[in-house]
Amino acid sequence: MKLVADSGSTKTDWRVISEGEVTSEFETEGINPYFKSNEDIVKLLKYQVVTQLVDENEILEVYFYGAGCSSEVKNKQLAESFREVFINAKVSIKHDLLGAAIASCGNEKGIVAILGTGSNSCLFDGQRIAKEQNSLGYILGDEGAGSNIGKRLLIDFLYGRTPEHITKKMNEELEVSKETILDNVYKQPLPNRYLASFVEWISQYIQEDEYLQRVVLRSFDEFFITHLIRYEDYKNIDLNVVGSIGYHFKEYLYIVAFKHDMKLGKVIKKPIDGLVEYHAKA
Repeated sequence: MKLVADSGSTKTDWRVISEGEVTSEFETEGINPYFKSNEDIVKLLKYQVVTQLVDENEILEVYFYGAGCSSEVKNKQLAESFREVFINAKVSIKHDLLGAAIASCGNEKGIVAILGTGSNSCLFDGQRIAKEQNSLGYILGDEGAGSNIGKRLLIDFLYGRTPEHITKKMNEELEVSKETILDNVYKQPLPNRYLASFVEWISQYIQEDEYLQRVVLRSFDEFFITHLIRYEDYKNIDLNVVGSIGYHFKEYLYIVAFKHDMKLGKVIKKPIDGLVEYHAKA
């Protein structure tokens, strides 16, 4: 049996494959080696993953694609955590960017972007990642991502730059104050998820509110300028986007792609189905 997973910083999608067919599917919290210790990861695997399986010892292959898995050192540590739980399995740890490329491009060339809690991008040649722009995380980067969009909203709110009607709605509907925001960002665990959590609220009102549209459009525009238009011949290569932010704000993605003369290809919420198809055949 094979266990295939795609993990962002917030959520992980899991699929169990037996004889080419999916026999089980479930979701857990995200596994990012930059935000969780090996001990935390082992606990998560035991209490959130193993409990969903009939027998973990029947898992012979594990294919994990995750955010934060671009470092050989981190991947080795993560693989050790998996082997501690799945003692009979061959374990493969790969970057979620490669997973997104496989799921959205198949064997075709394309520019691939992840727009979820965090953001990333690469040029995929149909077999491997040929070029990748640096991804600096939610403090220094993550342009276009949920954490970046939420951060922009909160910065405007704290500086008194949000329109009066938005300030009123935020005070009425969200637990926002200078003290609460700074505590969650600087003292509580997983501040990237906290920042990204405001995107759900934004999505409720964005269709009718120009200010919220500008927040999203500015974040997307910075992502294109900082990352996507730096790929050679970017105007002639399809841009494929994976992730909840790109998926739910697709129409604004089209606007910014058109502005930069880029052709938008596939926009998919989750890459797990494409990864299952790929590994089921192997």
